Amino acid sequence: MLTRPTLIAVLFTACASFLNASTLVWDQTEVRIEMGPDEEEARASFKVTNEGEKVVRIARVKSNCGCTNTILNKKILPPGESAEIVAIFSKGKRQGLNRNRLQVYLDSQTDALVTLKMNVQIPALIEARPQIVFWKPESSKSSRPVHLLMDERYIDQILQIDYDRSRLIVTQESDDPKNNGAIVLKVEPKDFSKLYRGTITVYGGGPDGRKAETRVHAFVQP
Repeated sequence: MLTRPTLIAVLFTACASFLNASTLVWDQTEVRIEMGPDEEEARASFKVTNEGEKVVRIARVKSNCGCTNTILNKKILPPGESAEIVAIFSKGKRQGLNRNRLQVYLDSQTDALVTLKMNVQIPALIEARPQIVFWKPESSKSSRPVHLLMDERYIDQILQIDYDRSRLIVTQESDDPKNNGAIVLKVEPKDFSKLYRGTITVYGGGPDGRKAETRVHAFVQP
């Protein structure tokens, strides 16, 4: 149990932290970025200004993902001065929407002052849904559909489909209007009684010679 002096000290610290936090004004706390297919990183800038009467010190900025680093150009903010946090997102092998969260802590706070949001959309040039097809003993002995979705800004045709023709039958059907015009592959093992693990690789092409690929993993468990 806290003693009265200790409790007062805790409340005073919390109050001081709140007052310091309330004097910081951000130009924005959330950004949305759409990356191009050739870009490897995206950057976002968050500017904060101390509009209070006391000096404020930013202790650290914590990211929820190792894919995002931050640069803080100034930790100590006298009244009227500003600092900039630059978030740098590295794409790597990622696709789709990536939600990055940056928590900013003041020197005197255990809880984050603010959570900055950096939402990065990475185009999936060609995507297979589902990415895994499988057959178990109790599964129906029939083909499995795979929908190929292409971002037609970058990829507009299927160039080639590679797979083990001695073990699989893969047929390409016309576009499916119910799935945004996706091309449908029908995948079926030639022999359901033999163990099989393999990959189907689909190569797509687009304007200016752009190429992309996606993979479908096929498993047969007899």
